[in-house]
Amino acid sequence: MEILVLAKTMELDNLYHIYLFYVDDRWCAFGCSAYYLSIMYPELDDFAEAFFTSDGDCLPFLPVTEPCLLNLSDYYNTLVSDTHIQVSVPPTVYSYRNGYDKWCTKLFVDKNKLHILKHQ
Repeated sequence: MEILVLAKTMELDNLYHIYLFYVDDRWCAFGCSAYYLSIMYPELDDFAEAFFTSDGDCLPFLPVTEPCLLNLSDYYNTLVSDTHIQVSVPPTVYSYRNGYDKWCTKLFVDKNKLHILKHQ
């Protein structure tokens, strides 16, 4: 669950990056990072989900496919750290930042996409 806390913290002020975290044997984007990925790769939007964390917060989530991950690292500035991967988002994508709340609402309203994460 430490990853979720880190992801949530990093997404609070995220305007220009996609942050990817390795969770449950796959790369995942949360919050605005998930939204940006859904714009860049619309085929991933069908996999977007909304999680309620154990503290009651809602957090969008998007698993990242291997082809998408390779594409991101090939075409965009990418930095790798011990905890996450940071990808720079092109201005044509982050200019849609104001649509994030509407996208989140769509996820949260769809009852089939709500999950609960519990602290271990």
